[in-house]
Amino acid sequence: MKIYLEADYKSYTAFYPLYSFDGRLLAVELLTHFSHSTANVAIPYDMLLPQLNEAQRVALFQNQINCVEKHQVFFRQHNVNVAINIDELLAKAILENEMLLHRMAALEMILLEISETFIGMKEAKGNDLLSGLSEKFALSLKNYGSGKAPSTAIYDNLFWQIKFDKGFIQHNFNRLSFKPFIGSVIENIKPHCQQIIVQGIDDLAALEKIRRFAFSGIQSSLFSFAGEETLDALLQPPAILIEPPTQ
Repeated sequence: MKIYLEADYKSYTAFYPLYSFDGRLLAVELLTHFSHSTANVAIPYDMLLPQLNEAQRVALFQNQINCVEKHQVFFRQHNVNVAINIDELLAKAILENEMLLHRMAALEMILLEISETFIGMKEAKGNDLLSGLSEKFALSLKNYGSGKAPSTAIYDNLFWQIKFDKGFIQHNFNRLSFKPFIGSVIENIKPHCQQIIVQGIDDLAALEKIRRFAFSGIQSSLFSFAGEETLDALLQPPAILIEPPTQ
């Protein structure tokens, strides 16, 4: 897909894996990256986002849905969910588009991923946009603990999956209080979602420590991402998850 701005950008899809601690692929986060037409340089979506108008952003989202449809047999066969990031603009566009709603309803593996900055997090079920999304789709909160919103929406059972914020984990990880603190947080939110994912674990020592906690899985820069052509490779458990722990 090409986006025409001041210059041409070509988009491509990358799948970032989430694994259980025994190496099973639980989900992938579908992200769109861009390359400039005159240079082989990857440009993250967030950097290009301010230059896109509403029609272009909706077109990109539809392209992501096309990709999920294309690989839906793979996701179903291996019971793998697909998280797609959205914001308020895309949320409204989705709920107002009957054709898009119909297409997405047939793709039960989709998780719509939002952040703590999403409008309505404080009101939770009292916000029409957030409650409307949760009624139709499984939602994922991608940065729990970032300090941008209270936990109201979590205790209102609006999220299927909760991901701990990278910065939150890294800030608290080496504190003596981390073990009882994080254990308590997990126990408090566990009844209100189906999966709890840890992020921000980017070295082997931290991985060995974090796997002792009751997280459902992990998303980490330690794991390679895949393109559409190499999606099957993500089924292979990462060696660092299945090798015996160091003594």
